[in-house]
Amino acid sequence: MRGWILDCYPDEENDSIVIWLRQGKGTKRIEEKYRPSFYAWADEAHWDHLLASLDMGNVEHTVEKKSLWLGEAERDVVRIFPRHFSDLMPLAKSVDRWGRYRDHRLFNVDMRMDMRFLLSHGIFPMGLLETDPWKNLDSPFRIDYPLPDLKMLHLEADIDAPQGIPTMQDRLRSVTLDKDTVDGAEDEILEGLRELVRQRDPDIIHTEGGDGFLLPYLQARAELNGVDLVLGREGGMRKGRGKSYFTYGRIVHKPTPHRLKGRVHIDANAAFIFSEGGLHGIIDLARMGCIPLQEMSRLSPGTAISSMQMTEAMRQGTLIMWKKNLPEGFKTAAHLVASDRGGFIYDPKPGIYGHVAEVDFASLYPSIMVVHNISPETLLCSCCPDSRRRVPELNYWTCEKREGLLPIVLRPIIQRRLALKRLAKAGARHKDVYTARAKALKWLLVTCFGYTGYKNARFGRIECHEAINAYGREILLQASEIAERRGFHIIHGIVDSLWLQGNGDANALCRDISARVSIPLMLEGIYDWIVFLPNVTNGAGALNRYYGSFTKGEAKVRGIALRRSDTPEFMRELQRAMLGRLCQCKDPESFVEALPQVVDIALGYVGIILDGAAKTDDLMLTKRVSRPLAEYRQKNESYAALTQMHELGFELAPGQKVRYLACEDADRVKVEDFIDGSEVYDRSRYADLALRAASEMISPFGYDLDEMRNIMGKAAGGLWTKASSRPRFRAAGGEQAALCVPPI
Repeated sequence: MRGWILDCYPDEENDSIVIWLRQGKGTKRIEEKYRPSFYAWADEAHWDHLLASLDMGNVEHTVEKKSLWLGEAERDVVRIFPRHFSDLMPLAKSVDRWGRYRDHRLFNVDMRMDMRFLLSHGIFPMGLLETDPWKNLDSPFRIDYPLPDLKMLHLEADIDAPQGIPTMQDRLRSVTLDKDTVDGAEDEILEGLRELVRQRDPDIIHTEGGDGFLLPYLQARAELNGVDLVLGREGGMRKGRGKSYFTYGRIVHKPTPHRLKGRVHIDANAAFIFSEGGLHGIIDLARMGCIPLQEMSRLSPGTAISSMQMTEAMRQGTLIMWKKNLPEGFKTAAHLVASDRGGFIYDPKPGIYGHVAEVDFASLYPSIMVVHNISPETLLCSCCPDSRRRVPELNYWTCEKREGLLPIVLRPIIQRRLALKRLAKAGARHKDVYTARAKALKWLLVTCFGYTGYKNARFGRIECHEAINAYGREILLQASEIAERRGFHIIHGIVDSLWLQGNGDANALCRDISARVSIPLMLEGIYDWIVFLPNVTNGAGALNRYYGSFTKGEAKVRGIALRRSDTPEFMRELQRAMLGRLCQCKDPESFVEALPQVVDIALGYVGIILDGAAKTDDLMLTKRVSRPLAEYRQKNESYAALTQMHELGFELAPGQKVRYLACEDADRVKVEDFIDGSEVYDRSRYADLALRAASEMISPFGYDLDEMRNIMGKAAGGLWTKASSRPRFRAAGGEQAALCVPPI
């Protein structure tokens, strides 16, 4: 049989792996017995004790030769076979306890069961293959590869929620699968949904909030009404555990996953990769990471790159260490100061600049890892102490005799992304597909650098992180020197990008630098003008807050309210209108001349707020919950919103978001789901937010927040401050507000 693995998961009761094979027409269920294993190693002094312990426990095992770490010679290890799937982790913990006070190590313990099976047969999800025996007919790194015609349908429900937020006790009014709606009595709706899913037979069911509420709600209502609701291709659902965790400076909540059997459930609210690269992005990562499609939709790009590294390590005969413990090497204080540094930065001076070229290195840090062979086993290797490949400033060296794991994994990803971007830029027939895949790969490359310095990463090592940063600093310095020799003036630079002012040939500069550092430097574009904004705390130039207009007619915006996800839509529209007028300017001089008109546009939007004419839907504030309600110290708006929800029986976990309207009454806020139309928004609060949004864009030109408040006060017929009562102001500039905003 030929087909593609649509879904793959363990059946612990039968000690088997279930595979759903998507064929040209229809889907085939395959169940295959599978026996997982893990490995144990002990030094020579304790080897006999390890074997004796296994014999005493009547544990089936064999002795094999494997490498314990990247680049190491093979050693004798014990391969241990649990009797059942469910015995693997308890048995591993028991063996770990036997060697707690001896030099025992365990390997391949906490690997995914589906991934174990796929790797043992050398196959991967969504790749064309043959069964009996398993045989690939595809490669995970093909640019264009065959895929079945997957049918994806969107599922949503209409729920009678008298409290505003639906609960498990609320009545189901109707469900919609794509364009088909089923209503009536609850049992009729649920039976109708089951039949509709059977008839339409989708491969993928897409939801928004399916993990967090919709699917468990439908199951609860089905049980209450005595309906056997089957949404997969067979009964039952595979559930996981939800959690809140801290990452990249913020708390994130991951809801309990609800995975179907034989069908793929993608929850858009829980699928970061889907939001970036769509279905094609998930498929690409599932193929390369050897993780089934349904699982990949809920995992992070970091998990995907880690899976790819594990796959390559096992192909090389290296075991995957459990409870990795590779301590950082000793460093003197002077060495620590030299090594514990980030990328190179040129601080910009706030203001506007004309005719500026932006250039940036393509995947700089991953490319450094490939070009300079940086990997845990190649950095400071024992075989090449006299290596000529020396890390700038740090005197680390890298191996000259073998290529490391990380470069082997990253090279095809970098080449693949560049190829996809070229195809998309050339207007290829599947341009949208190529773009989606390139976006998904971008996040693999972004996370691979961070994982080198993450202590719990499978193949993390802090010295690799330090070496990559050192090379990055040296490369940006070299690029800056070449640019200055060619007559360019550096306005701003950060890690992998430079903003250059001058009349030289930017494309020739990119070619020169690319040849010098062996990493492609790309011309992002030429700006008619670009504005660098000040840091709100100290007034110095902010590193990542700017906006500008390219000569090709597009705008680029970074770091302002327009780009932030928690900004009310009204403030985004205000900044879009201001940007639309400014992008009509072709040089800094006309930009400055247009500022009075831009201020008038902003005042028109503030006037709409003060006149009470703004739509409440456009004023919703979004805050991420950072802690349980009981742990809040400040009685701020977030606390008020969470208290309001708590009083009505609703709780949010850290990492979840709450949306609310700032009101004038004593409650201060009204959670979005509880709004009934009688609310009066806090005009002074939102007017000040609008003035902040306006001043954020034009503060380098004398229009800071205090000046905007002063101008607003004069326009309103008197001094206006945030704390003042509501002045009446006639909304003006309706035509201005409709300015065409260029692509951003």
